[in-house]
Amino acid sequence: MSQRNPVFPPNRHALYEQHGYSAAVRSDDLLFVSGQVGSREDGSPEPDFEAQVRLAFANLEATLLAGGCGFDDIVDVTTFHTDPEKQLDTMMTVKGEIFKGAPYPSWTALGVNWLAGFDFEIKVVARIPSQSASVSRRNPSTMWDMAKGGYSQISIAEPGHLAFLSGQVAAKPSSDDMPKDLAGQAKLVTASLAAALNEMKASSHDIVMMRVYIVDATTEAFQQVLTALRELLGESMPSMTTIGVQALYTPDIKVEIEMVVRVPHRLA
Repeated sequence: MSQRNPVFPPNRHALYEQHGYSAAVRSDDLLFVSGQVGSREDGSPEPDFEAQVRLAFANLEATLLAGGCGFDDIVDVTTFHTDPEKQLDTMMTVKGEIFKGAPYPSWTALGVNWLAGFDFEIKVVARIPSQSASVSRRNPSTMWDMAKGGYSQISIAEPGHLAFLSGQVAAKPSSDDMPKDLAGQAKLVTASLAAALNEMKASSHDIVMMRVYIVDATTEAFQQVLTALRELLGESMPSMTTIGVQALYTPDIKVEIEMVVRVPHRLA
C-alpha cells in the first residue's frame, strides 16, 4: 500500500507553521520537496542574495537528509528567480559547487514577480535510495545540448518508470537560431518534446503531466502554443497547468514546457 508521510528537517524554520505546509512529502520511494528559500529560523529572508541562495540550498539539503536522500538523488529541479538576468550567474556559481559534474538532474528555471519577500526558491523531486531504486540521466543527440550548461534533458526514476523532462525551449540540436515569434518557438518546443518521447519509446498517451510557461501570457498567446501542442498530443489528454511568467532563462525565450512521462518499457 502506498505511504504518504510528511518530512521535516531538524531545527526547521518558522515558515512551515506560519503557512501550514510540510517541508516535503514522501510517497513510496519519491520525495516531493516544497520550494526551499533562504529563510532564517524566524522565517525572515537572508538579505544578501548570494547568502540567500546558499541558505536555500542548505535548507534543501537538510530536508533531503531528513527524507533519507541527498543531492545525488534529485530527479527534477525547478528554480524561481525574481530577476533572472542579474541573478543567474550567482545562482550558477553556487549550483556548480553542489552539482560538480555529470550526471546532472533535470532543471527548469523561471522568472517570477513575487516570492513572498525572497528572491530565489528551489523545489525538487528526489528518489529515496533503496536496493531497487535508482536514477538514470539522458541527453539524447536528437535534442539540444543541455549537458554543457550542467543539466540533463531527462531524468528517469527507477523503479516506477517515471521520467522527468527539463523545461524545453525553442532550441535545436545543431543551431543556436531561435524564432522570434511565439508560434515558431512553440513548434520547436514541441519538436523537442516529441524527440524526448521517441528517446523513451513512449507516446503522447504516456504523458502524465505538463506545465506550460508563457512570458506575459494572454488567451491569444496560449492559443498559439496550444496549436502546436495539439499536433503533439493528438487525442491524448494529460494533466496540464499553464502559467504566465515575467521571464524565462533569457529574454529571447517566450515559452517553456516541462513534462513527466510514464516510461512504458524498461530502457537499455
